[in-house]
Amino acid sequence: MKEGRLSSDLQERYGISDKDAVGKVLWHSLNESGDIGVYDMKFGNTIIRNLTESDLINKGKKKKRHPMEEEHGVQEEADADRGKKGLKEQ
Repeated sequence: MKEGRLSSDLQERYGISDKDAVGKVLWHSLNESGDIGVYDMKFGNTIIRNLTESDLINKGKKKKRHPMEEEHGVQEEADADRGKKGLKEQ
């Protein structure tokens, strides 16, 4: 997740306007299983530390993945570019 929307309760608590309700992730924890525990995020000029997923409204939640995993896929045996997928994009 690169950005997320702060819940309305926390918006009110921290005095963040609707205009700045979508913040950018500055840092997040990551355990050995690839799970994120907490986020530090910036909403406008306000930085809020140790937010959990339940504090945020995020459409399309995704588990953090290694960048190369997203370039993998099923390729046909006769595909001339087999094994080269992803190399062209770099």
